[in-house]
Amino acid sequence: MKLTQKLRRYSRLIGFLAVLALGLALHMNRAWAPLELFVLDRQFNLLREHPQPLANDVVVVGIDEATFKQIREPFALWHPHLGKFFQAMAGARPSVVGMDVVLPDRSYQFLAPGYDQSLLQGLIAMRGTVPLVLSQSLDDQGNIRPIFSPYVAVAGADAMAFPLVCLDRDGVPRRLDGNECANQSRGKTLSEGMSAKLGVRHAWSGMIDYSLGAAFQYIPFTQVLNWQEQGDTAQLARVFQNKPVLLGVILPFSDRLQLPVPLAAWEPENRRLPGVLIHAQTLRSMLNRGAIATTQPGLLLVFALLPAVFWWGRSAWPKGAALVAFSLGVLALSTLRLWQGQYLPPVDAMGMAWVAFVGRTAFDSLRQFREKRFLKQAFGGHVSPVVMNEILAGNVQLGAGKRQRVCVLFADIRGFTARSEQTSPEAIIELLNGYFAQMTEAIHKHGGVVDKFIGDGLMAFFGAPQPLEHPERKALEAAQEMLLRLHRFNQTLIEQGVEPVAIGIGIHTGEAILGYIGSEARHEYTAIGDTVNAASRLEGMTKTLGYPVICSSVVADTVKASAELADLGEQSIRGHASMHLFGWRPAILDKLK
Repeated sequence: MKLTQKLRRYSRLIGFLAVLALGLALHMNRAWAPLELFVLDRQFNLLREHPQPLANDVVVVGIDEATFKQIREPFALWHPHLGKFFQAMAGARPSVVGMDVVLPDRSYQFLAPGYDQSLLQGLIAMRGTVPLVLSQSLDDQGNIRPIFSPYVAVAGADAMAFPLVCLDRDGVPRRLDGNECANQSRGKTLSEGMSAKLGVRHAWSGMIDYSLGAAFQYIPFTQVLNWQEQGDTAQLARVFQNKPVLLGVILPFSDRLQLPVPLAAWEPENRRLPGVLIHAQTLRSMLNRGAIATTQPGLLLVFALLPAVFWWGRSAWPKGAALVAFSLGVLALSTLRLWQGQYLPPVDAMGMAWVAFVGRTAFDSLRQFREKRFLKQAFGGHVSPVVMNEILAGNVQLGAGKRQRVCVLFADIRGFTARSEQTSPEAIIELLNGYFAQMTEAIHKHGGVVDKFIGDGLMAFFGAPQPLEHPERKALEAAQEMLLRLHRFNQTLIEQGVEPVAIGIGIHTGEAILGYIGSEARHEYTAIGDTVNAASRLEGMTKTLGYPVICSSVVADTVKASAELADLGEQSIRGHASMHLFGWRPAILDKLK
């Protein structure tokens, strides 16, 4: 018992620790990662509404469909065309050239004399003037595919790189962390090789900055060849001089990956784009402000778990508003930090806040449910359903009384004292329980509250604690229902050989004082005052006046049913001032007889 009491006392703290543990587990297992990546992409798209300008942007040269239509040979035999491209680059003097296409792996000299030399001459023209980075690919077994050795010899061993990208779990390239991407373990990537040629060398980690620069345009490969053939060195220099250049394939359905943002100006809504644009955007990041830094794990853990404080506090609406404001604030802060070059994941913190808020809401709801269930079990048989509902709703407070207009009903069994002297106690209790069960149902059916049972009598009232639109009408309807149920109850008694029961009902309306009355150990919700006393006196006059129901003129005037009620005039009442009374014998009872 003591352990149970301690658990109840510290239940909120235990709940907080449970929420904290859940948040830690979600954080450590990266459960929010899919949503985190989705939000990150939305942030990048938002920042690209106003992209940060670049003084010296990457130029993309594209081998597109038009190029393949114009150049009929297979790509492996493009030696003259690639040689001419390298000659053009040697004259234009870009800062570096990166090849997102792989050069031939063998000699094709057997096709025509000097065929290999056409490509070698272009490489030689660039040597010593324009830094070059060549791509190497891997076969299906992960082995490096060789490049024809003379090409490597001219370009230099340090010119080799891999045109590979590091993909997140959703297949989208966002990271620059070679340690986390197994494909990069064989050497530097194409963008790393190009940045190194420009003197920017780092152990790159972090994220590609997709907020930099406008959408890419590309120069068709054939356009570069035309400028070279025409000797338009001025145009070549204007487009390429002192700029990093990437040559890659730009086809509708080949070598494409899903990106966080649309980067192609010629496909403004498309996010599935050629791989060369990924290398170009990565190079943008490296050559400008660097990769987007990630937050230190320790700080990230604190940031992710701190919102667990939303567990505390019980005011749902203000806390809910604070939660929404917090979520928007975290999103805004995260987007600002991303624009500044540091990634602060917002979803972990937002998720923790919502887990804490929902967890506390569920915790409070469960406690309230258990408390209400306990109250129903403890007091359900002691108070009427209407009172119980008001107690559970918090509208009835212990020790708080109030004056309210109610319609009070008293009912009593006639001649019960003589009956009880001639009947066994067991039979009396059985009779009363059966009778009260029927009367209680009738009163509850019409919105009344059974106040108490007084021997063979009962007291009820209408209009409190829950107000009724016409309490007097409800009281008369309940009285008729009581008499109908009594008729059926008597039928059962007669069948059992038991003398039937006759009752009298008194009804009066007026102000009464309502509230809990009694001691701390024993109290009840009841009504007291002259209205209650008068209703009790009216019930006592039913026998002498010859009607099963006696009500005051206040009740009769309110229901405006004087034609059905018998006007009994002014009557003297023992222990009370005289009152104008009405008698009522519901017509439906005569039909039953």
